[in-house]
Amino acid sequence: MKEWNVVLTCRRNGEKGALKQLKYFGHFVPTGFRDVLRGFVTERPLFFEELLKCRETRDPLWRYVSRLVPIDATFSFTLETFRERLGEVVDRLAERVSPGLFYVRIERRGHKGEIPTPEVEREMDGRIIAAHERLGRESRVDFEGFRTAVAVETFHDLGGAGLVSREEMDKYPFLKVP
Repeated sequence: MKEWNVVLTCRRNGEKGALKQLKYFGHFVPTGFRDVLRGFVTERPLFFEELLKCRETRDPLWRYVSRLVPIDATFSFTLETFRERLGEVVDRLAERVSPGLFYVRIERRGHKGEIPTPEVEREMDGRIIAAHERLGRESRVDFEGFRTAVAVETFHDLGGAGLVSREEMDKYPFLKVP
């Protein structure tokens, strides 16, 4: 699968069941990491609404879903180019981050001990703050009162980043950014 716009984390040992159920909503594939799927859905808002209905009606799909993260941009990288490639993506997304309170969180899978995740998160926070300053906006990092979270998901040498608003997280309890 070349194009992907969601990352779905399944409940423990739920990958196989989730793949069977999710085929009606889009195209999903395993990532090589236990219970984590990459997927492409044509209408993300509609997919979120359908997942919400599944939760409310206790549809069989719901027993497999733990967390979902929307992905707005994808990229490939090497260890040497990770910061640069992620920085390019964050720079493109920065304008869409609401002014005010936000944070960046990286869920890194692969490259254990090779990518200093907290350090890179702070660097990406700084890029967004700088972009906002250039636009005459004020922003700062806040994990409690945030308006927007920037979620970054990596799998070996593939990465994706997406924006999730507090309102979306409140409406859709499966949209979670750690």
